[in-house]
Amino acid sequence: MPLRSLPYAAMSIVPMRMFQAFFLMLLVSSVLQGCTTMERPEAGLNHDALSRGNEQTIRLGEDLTTLLGYRDEETLHLAQVVISATDTLARKYHIQPPALWHNFLVNTGLRDRGLCCHWTQDLLREIDALQLQQFEAVWAVSRHGSWREHSSVVITATGQNFKNGLVLDAWRNAGRLYWSPVAEDDYAWQPHPGDDGVARIRCR
Repeated sequence: MPLRSLPYAAMSIVPMRMFQAFFLMLLVSSVLQGCTTMERPEAGLNHDALSRGNEQTIRLGEDLTTLLGYRDEETLHLAQVVISATDTLARKYHIQPPALWHNFLVNTGLRDRGLCCHWTQDLLREIDALQLQQFEAVWAVSRHGSWREHSSVVITATGQNFKNGLVLDAWRNAGRLYWSPVAEDDYAWQPHPGDDGVARIRCR
């Protein structure tokens, strides 16, 4: 049957299906470029942000104290800077939850930054500026070299084994900081082989 003789409704289905297939391929390809999440994302960034930030700072400070083994003035200061920097970067990146959706926006050019490597790079810059004596910050990576590669910051007490550190992952919950002991996290972390602690890793 000639195309012109097809009913109008049937003809309209063709470009619609082509558009849907194109969009699906674009979405899949952009999501696969970069980080992958194992956590259910938490919706929204503006829900009682100040109270949440204070609570997170206290809890992170306590966990850093446990990591260090004693209370030090650096523990609360580090917690304050990390929580504050996470909120600031979320606004700067114009984060749109969930995290994989924001990946799509970055990979299609609709957002400039917000991949896991951007979070890691910018948080490390904030932490390095503190010139800490009791803690060290490491660029950590999971599934290095694969399309599922994921980056985060790992904090250890100075001289402590990496596996005893604390993962700081601001990407996972789309701008709400997630942290966990390295050994208890769902991701298998290792120090990024390209992280020399000074130049760090370049992220596009």
